[in-house]
Amino acid sequence: MASIKQLDERRYKITVSNGYRPNGKKISKAKTIQVPPGVLRRGIGQYVAHAAEELERSFKTGYAEDGEMTFEEFASRWLKRQTKYAPSTIAAYRRMLEVVYPMIGGIRLNKLRPMALENMLSELRKRKHHGKRINESTAQRYLSVVSAVLSDAKRNEIIEKNPARMLDLPTPQRTVQRIPTRGEVEKLLDALAKEPRHYRLFYLLSMYTGCRRGELSALQWSDFTGTQNGLLLTVSRSRSSVPGKGIVEGATKNGKSREVFSPLTCGVSSSPTSAASRWRRTSSAASSVPTSSPTSRGVSSTRTPSPSDCGRSMMPSAFRGSTIFTPCATTS
Repeated sequence: MASIKQLDERRYKITVSNGYRPNGKKISKAKTIQVPPGVLRRGIGQYVAHAAEELERSFKTGYAEDGEMTFEEFASRWLKRQTKYAPSTIAAYRRMLEVVYPMIGGIRLNKLRPMALENMLSELRKRKHHGKRINESTAQRYLSVVSAVLSDAKRNEIIEKNPARMLDLPTPQRTVQRIPTRGEVEKLLDALAKEPRHYRLFYLLSMYTGCRRGELSALQWSDFTGTQNGLLLTVSRSRSSVPGKGIVEGATKNGKSREVFSPLTCGVSSSPTSAASRWRRTSSAASSVPTSSPTSRGVSSTRTPSPSDCGRSMMPSAFRGSTIFTPCATTS
């Protein structure tokens, strides 16, 4: 707790304590401030209290969050304070910020202007990914992370405006998602018929349910319910790989649980019959089955799948180790 002593009408001495040394002597720091003439008499108390708070924060944490901090210093502190984002999201933000640090990291917050951010975007647009320049939407995603950091600085009254919000940005060109044709799907399924069970199950589930890879990786056998027409999956978790933390399991991207119907049964992946011919039958049958979650969970159940049907791993081994996904846990 800071102590404040008035020396004269506009001069104050602020003393901050932070524990004791081994010899019992108090660790303290003092600073004398002069209230500017522009501060009205009724606002002097608030001005001094704010100065005391800043001095206490600076002394106890080793830094003071003010406009003199560089963007990199503040962004690093900002990352550590974030709790509402998933660990994988924080890791992605950290990677993106590390890309822009060489461009704007050394600029003080109160000196960061829209022109510097425009130059940053120009440099990002020159970067290549797989031999091609990154598109506009990717470049603007980097700016979005920078803007989030600067919005936090503005919210804490460290800067008056967020310069990232002052840019006149071009509208990114929207790309049309390409959907595989029926023939391409049949070729893929025929190729999968020659692969191990866990490969077949993973890719078939991804095609029939539209689940994200992280959601499929987090599935457990208790999440499957056999119904008269196929499988009902309860999707409530997701897995990802976070640098320094390994595999992390948490909620789904939107934080909600959902049920997904699939016209598959585990027998699809174990029969010698062509996977493509089975897909032709199940795809036509699926048109008569509701795609939303049924109101009841399978009155006439075929049976709940087990690890012996599809193998312990629901994730292709090629995705393990070097990628962000691991085999899902099974229940005994």
